[in-house]
Amino acid sequence: MLAVAHRLFRKSSFDATTLKQICDESEISKRTFFRYFRDKESLVFPRREERLEEFIRFLGAHSEVENPFDSLRAATRAFGARYSENKDYLLATQEMIASSPALLARETEIDRDWEQAIAAAFSARTGQDPTSDLWARVTAGAIMGVVRATMSYWFARRCEDDLTQLGLEALDYLERGFPTG
Repeated sequence: MLAVAHRLFRKSSFDATTLKQICDESEISKRTFFRYFRDKESLVFPRREERLEEFIRFLGAHSEVENPFDSLRAATRAFGARYSENKDYLLATQEMIASSPALLARETEIDRDWEQAIAAAFSARTGQDPTSDLWARVTAGAIMGVVRATMSYWFARRCEDDLTQLGLEALDYLERGFPTG
């Protein structure tokens, strides 16, 4: 079903493709569709919750690392390698996302979930409530800004650069405080 949906999205655009078309082409009912996906956007962001849970587990497993940026460097190495292996698919997906207001909104929602997960993990290190831990929230927001900028740069350069290296450099900039000049 994912392959069918992506083919239709590339042919007609995400916004112009209907759920009925996807179900008809996949030879399934809408009822069957909703057993596996909550909405059409989920076809572009499959396993969203699963990936977030994996990231939360990763942060938890690295919570004893003294410097939280070192945890993020480990995540960058793990996720950067995986993303680089799927760069053609990710580039095509990002182009689809960029062309759809609905998908851009969903991407923003996903980023917010990851930002909250980072803030919660950092707050857990000190036993603070993530809703009132300003350092954790600001740091998580800055990290997600760095992630968005790094991914945007990588996609703009057609995924030709080493994503892991870009991510590590970006984290270094953030940790050092973005020196000027």
